[in-house]
Amino acid sequence: MSSELVQQPSAVTPDSFERSLAAERAAEQTLMRSITKSVVVGIPLGIGFFMLLLTIALAGLAEWYVIVGLGAIMGVLAAVLFGMLGGVTLVTHALEEVDKGTSH
Repeated sequence: MSSELVQQPSAVTPDSFERSLAAERAAEQTLMRSITKSVVVGIPLGIGFFMLLLTIALAGLAEWYVIVGLGAIMGVLAAVLFGMLGGVTLVTHALEEVDKGTSH
């Protein structure tokens, strides 16, 4: 028994490879745009949510700048986390189409 690898002729032509590569790049660009939009929309919503939550929790116990600072930090972190999750979820169908080879 030989341990040599035998190279099989590939059925993939350079033209089909270029088309599939272009489809993958287009899907990745769509994914990045979706993530960016989700994060940009989520930042003011997250900051507002956490500022409101901290205002209710710390009504008379903390200065306003503490609430604003903590709300901003927590809101940005939450927006990045949930923006990435939401952006990927919204574009999953495009990635599936590329994997199946049905993208246009």
